[in-house]
Amino acid sequence: MIILGIDLEGVNQNLVENGVNLEVDRVIEIGAALWDWEAGQPVSMISEIVNEPDRLKISEELEELTGISESICQKWGLGEKHIEATLRNLAAMMDRADYCMAHNGTNYDEPMIKAMFKRFNIEMPGTVWIDTMVDLEFPRLIKGRSMALLEHAHGFINPFPHRAITDVLSMLKIASNYDINRMAKLAESPIVKIIAKLNAPNWRNANEVDAFNKVKNKVAKARFKWNPSKKTWFKEVHQVLLDEGNINYDFDWFIEQ
Repeated sequence: MIILGIDLEGVNQNLVENGVNLEVDRVIEIGAALWDWEAGQPVSMISEIVNEPDRLKISEELEELTGISESICQKWGLGEKHIEATLRNLAAMMDRADYCMAHNGTNYDEPMIKAMFKRFNIEMPGTVWIDTMVDLEFPRLIKGRSMALLEHAHGFINPFPHRAITDVLSMLKIASNYDINRMAKLAESPIVKIIAKLNAPNWRNANEVDAFNKVKNKVAKARFKWNPSKKTWFKEVHQVLLDEGNINYDFDWFIEQ
């Protein structure tokens, strides 16, 4: 099986608070590696800094994180003609791959690169993406999903963190410890949202409050998240896990329609 690992570094307007804004957010580095799963090694790679003309200025914080400064981006970043050539090369790699793979790709890399292909009027292949943030079943002892934590948990350190190609290779090295067919099955399964049944008690009734808090603790321990706008606790899971009967909680819940 051939996997195309992809990682992007980008300049974003307000990623932490608002997520990706495809109107103004731009890619400043592309890292991609075709990975022969059976051989356990890369067989073809792309590593390019890109300098789109309408990008936002690189902040000091982003420079500290990635090492990519304004001067580096202007000196080494590809212009429009060469960006187009790189995207066509990337599309050819996608065509060769059975799956694309990115860490948090659903929320970042996939929409960012799709928008970039669209800006340059290049058709992006419809290769299925595996997101190692959600489609890789890590052991329960591994609580976090940051690349730094995962690298440490798998016995190595990335010497160049937050650079696209080294992050790609680190992700692929981690993922190679797990069943690629299982990841693919999860990636191809729809995501459904389940809601915990957690009704507010009569706050003047100590017994009701105590019972409520016990259930709430179970919900939080099961890694449900709070939706303040809907005032609900929710968790997104793969449909296949429900079909397999692998979703079991000792509190009431339902599937959001």
